[in-house]
Parts: sequence; C-alpha cells; structure tokens
Amino acid sequence: MQSINIYEKGIGYLSAVMSVYMDSCAYFVLYLLGLLYILIKGDKRDKEIFIPASIVMFLTIYNPVVPLLLNKFFDVNSEYYRLFWIAPVVVLTGYIATRIIFDAKRTSEKVVAILLLLLIGLGAGSFAYKDGYKAAENIYQIPDELIRISELIHEDSETEYPKAFFEYEYNMQIRQYDARMQLTIDRDDYVRAVTEDYPADMIENDECPQYRILAALVRGQDVDEDAFIWALENTKTEYVVLSKGNIKEDFVKEAGLREVADTDNHVIYKYDIEEPYIYEPVDYSVAEHRFCLRRLK
Repeated sequence: MQSINIYEKGIGYLSAVMSVYMDSCAYFVLYLLGLLYILIKGDKRDKEIFIPASIVMFLTIYNPVVPLLLNKFFDVNSEYYRLFWIAPVVVLTGYIATRIIFDAKRTSEKVVAILLLLLIGLGAGSFAYKDGYKAAENIYQIPDELIRISELIHEDSETEYPKAFFEYEYNMQIRQYDARMQLTIDRDDYVRAVTEDYPADMIENDECPQYRILAALVRGQDVDEDAFIWALENTKTEYVVLSKGNIKEDFVKEAGLREVADTDNHVIYKYDIEEPYIYEPVDYSVAEHRFCLRRLK
C-alpha cells in the first residue's frame, strides 16, 4: 500500500486502500450480504457473535475519518490495510455458505446451492494464475541470482557477517535465505524512500546517515560524494549491489567504490571500509541451558 498516500487521497484514502487490498471489493460485499443474512435469518447466538463486532468495526476501521485521525499520531500509509485482517470476512462468508447448504431441505437444493456458491466465489475473486504460472527457481522462493550474489559477497568479504545495500526487492528477500547478511537499510526506511524524497535537513542529519544513501541510490537526489562515503563509513556498509544500467552506477564509481563481481543482471561494488562491521550474534546457549535446569528442578 506504499503507493497510496493519505495526504493526497484525504477522505478517499480508505476506499482507495480497500480497492487495492480487496481488488474489486467483491469479498467485502459478500461480507455485507452475510451480515444482512444474519440480521434476517440468524438466531440469537449468530447475532451476538457477528453483529456487535461489525458495528464496532464500521465505526472505527471502516470509518473513512479514522485513518485521517490516526495519521496525526502515527504514519498509517503503509500499515492501515493490516487492520482489515481483524474483520472476520472469511469466517462469516464461509459460515453463511455452510448455513445455506445445510438449510436446504432436499439433495437437489443442496447441489444447486453449492453450485451457486461456487460461481459466486469464483466471480468475486480473480484467478491466481491470470498472469501465467511461474515456477519458483529454488526451494527458497527467491531468484537464483540473489543466491549467487550472496555467495559472491561472502567469498569476497573478510567478515562472516558482511553489511550490504541492496535495491528494494532484493533487500526484502535476502534475509529469507541468508541470515548472515546484514542490511544497511531496514524495511521502514526503505518503505519511506520508495514514496517520498528526502528534504535537505534529513539528508544532512548526522544521526541517520542511511538517509544520504537512500536519497542518492533510491530517490536519485543529488548527494555529495564525500557525504555519501561518510554515510557508508558510518553505517559500516561494505557492499553496494545495483542493477546493471542503474543510473547511479557512475556515481558510486566516482565516489570510489570498485566492482568486485557481477551476475547476469547485477553488479557488486565494494567500499574499502576503515573499520569493517563486526557483528556478534547473541549467544542464547547459556540462557537456554539455565532455563532447562530450572525446568528440571
């Protein structure tokens, strides 16, 4: 949902997020129809379970004013859709479908109900493979090229836990495969970077050197080469991985980084850091051992 900005959408933010999260919003319509069914044909217990919670959600989560109010205290741009998970859409629609089938008296009526419900379910959603089926390249469900990049960095690095900058998709995927790879940019900083430019005061903020890296390599803003190198040094970033043809390739070369390896579509640049990043994993063995002893006693 990073592409939807609450400042631009205003009161229409909720409907915009719902249209993206729920595609055509057809399943949400089924949820509303399910509530209507509960009101008309549901027993007392059904109404006690589903109606009060739905009223609360429509006054809060599905109230278009609420995200505007929350945004005054929290940044809801990238997270508000998670609140939709609270709504028991799947539970209620599945329950109503089951009720309709079992309320049918005759077998023929049950068959007809099942067929109609299947058609409604198929029509309300979209085919999972409408854009074609693409088999995973490996058991890790990430590109083979990313695995190769990880191997090349570890072969070159003198530390067991090298620190690297990756472009957005690879930054989100690498830790699924390689827990020893330390990332310069965390998820929250990257999410902001793909949607907004950095003002001068943020770029010049010495307490957050990663902003200079993001401004230069993600936003394409003008950042002084010395300031960029300072940011690499202070974030302990030793490697920068860019797509071939990235407009910032010349910039990182001119800043002093050197190419150490490449793959079909990416180039790995290295900065000769003065003090390499030393990561010391937390040793839980002692704590775990003590816990076991306490349990045994």
